[in-house]
Amino acid sequence: MIVATVPGERMTNKTRLFINSLLGFAISVTAFSVPASADPERRREERRDEHKEERHEERREERREEHREERREGPRGAPPAVRYERHENRRGYTWVGGNYEWRGGAYVWNPGRYEAERRGYRWRDPRWEVRDGVYVRTEGGWIVDGPSMAPPVLREERWEARRGFVWIRGQWDWGGGQWNWVPGHYERERVGHRWRERRWENRDGVYVNVEGGWE
Repeated sequence: MIVATVPGERMTNKTRLFINSLLGFAISVTAFSVPASADPERRREERRDEHKEERHEERREERREEHREERREGPRGAPPAVRYERHENRRGYTWVGGNYEWRGGAYVWNPGRYEAERRGYRWRDPRWEVRDGVYVRTEGGWIVDGPSMAPPVLREERWEARRGFVWIRGQWDWGGGQWNWVPGHYERERVGHRWRERRWENRDGVYVNVEGGWE
């Protein structure tokens, strides 16, 4: 290696050695510092790895989002079959069977229990219904003790029109655990009003009486 010297000055061996070391280091750095763009195959491999990692991250995020949606909306699968529980009849109490709840992203079993009876009411068990592809729980509770079957067909009754009166046809009534017929009758007319007939409506599996009257 040739090193230029300043005219009129004598270079020592230590100075020459130091300069040669600096030049050698600079040359080695230049030789081995090859830009990434100079190796196309390596660059393509790096891009493929980056794309794979991006796809994996997207799939992980999709799965996390699905779990979040399920926890927020509710289960999409039906609950397991209700478990059989042994119990004894107790005077003054009603047995409330066990049921499943949805908690923490899973169905959880709630054991049955006894509830003190309530005169004129009966216990309605909770149930699961599918709404827009999601299972929704309708809570149980005490409801008015009424018929679970529809009333019979109305009977035909003979009647005659009376001036100043309106005929109110007979209806079925519920009492003593059975349907009982209540005959029709006349009501005095009310100017500007009309009679609304009595009817029975099914509400949560129980028929509820909606009274008639003038309107």
